[in-house]
Amino acid sequence: MLLCFGQSKEINIKEFNVNGNDKLDDTQNFDKAIQYISDKGGVLYIPKGNYYLDNRKRTRTGVYNNAYIFVINSSFKIKMDKEAVLYYKNDFKGFRFRSTQDPNDNTIAKYEVEIEGGIIDGTLNNVTIIKDNPNKWAFIAETLKKFKVTGLVIRNLYCSAGITSYSNDYAEISGNSLENVTGNPADYIDNHGDGIYIANTKQYTVSNNQVINNINNTNRIGRVGICIEYEKSKDGIINNNKVTGYDRGVHVELIKGSATIYNNVIEGNCSGIVLWNNNGFKQIIDSNTITNSGMSPKQKSILYTSAPILLLGLNTNKGTDIKNNKISILKEFYLPSNILQITSDNVSVFNNTFYDNTRTLSLAISQGDGEKKRVRNIIFNGNKVLGANVVVYDGSDISISNNELDVNQVTLSFDQSNNIYRNNILKNQKSKKSATLLGKYSN
Repeated sequence: MLLCFGQSKEINIKEFNVNGNDKLDDTQNFDKAIQYISDKGGVLYIPKGNYYLDNRKRTRTGVYNNAYIFVINSSFKIKMDKEAVLYYKNDFKGFRFRSTQDPNDNTIAKYEVEIEGGIIDGTLNNVTIIKDNPNKWAFIAETLKKFKVTGLVIRNLYCSAGITSYSNDYAEISGNSLENVTGNPADYIDNHGDGIYIANTKQYTVSNNQVINNINNTNRIGRVGICIEYEKSKDGIINNNKVTGYDRGVHVELIKGSATIYNNVIEGNCSGIVLWNNNGFKQIIDSNTITNSGMSPKQKSILYTSAPILLLGLNTNKGTDIKNNKISILKEFYLPSNILQITSDNVSVFNNTFYDNTRTLSLAISQGDGEKKRVRNIIFNGNKVLGANVVVYDGSDISISNNELDVNQVTLSFDQSNNIYRNNILKNQKSKKSATLLGKYSN
């Protein structure tokens, strides 16, 4: 879908006395160009060159003296040559666009903003040592009809998040490369350091991005590679991305819709995909590759627990499908030592490969919270499991069929509901001898 950019006029940033062929500071004139396009609309073209943006030389007032916040009055596009480099210096905050001065629950999302191409380099940006959220971004937009970012390279940026969408109707973040985008190195807590962050955005597409944080260079894992949060976020797609070097590769929390997470490569993170209390809505995890291969020994988890796929909150991700994924563990790391714990009703897990080369992790086909808080209607079919244990407890109406289980122990504690255990292959001689099946089931 094409955006409508006000006058649709293209203007070269050189008309604002910004020249990418010198080493002069561009901050004030660059901000004037951004302000102009925010007011008048059209397309701002930034040609090949080096542009220096210094927070200490930023003089515009902005919203409530926040120089980086621009209230826009028209749709616009910032189009950068692929070799246009914006050098952020001395804690430069980036650019934050909103359609109203004071966003609130009654704000009507309007206008469309697109960022295309270019490079953001934050190598010289992390200067002031502070605690908590650094409030820095490459680009952030809120209360818009549409926000689109494509073909952007962000490198060496310690920030709140590289690309952020707040309270927009639709966000498309695709074809971008985020290299060493992480959080405040002086503050290791769970509120900053994301690659791509989307909150309260009705619909979203996050595709074909490279979100790679090399902690041997940054000395800090990121918080989340791709994060989707909060109740106004509805249905969206997260596909064909690669995420490395984060506490969580993909994190979906408190949304009231379905995130379809498919064909992603999620490697070298503390957790792969985390679903956290999504108000009982179905999530889809399909055809992803998840591995801790490449995980640095320097990594220390921010979250209190971790797993290749982590479902947090009893019955908060009802109806979730986990299918066709390839999961491999090459060394002991995950806490509390589980490949997967199924904690919601109506979950289907089929045609996955769970490969734990350490043989230390367990897979809980059902994990309720006591006899009165069982999870129900779980289908576990056609999976291949290599690991320590496969268990069932605090579950009802559990169907386990056509799986290959190469584990040390099988303990399935069925209740008196309609449970099925059929056509499963136990490949390990130890588990064949010691498999324990309790309760009612048909075969």
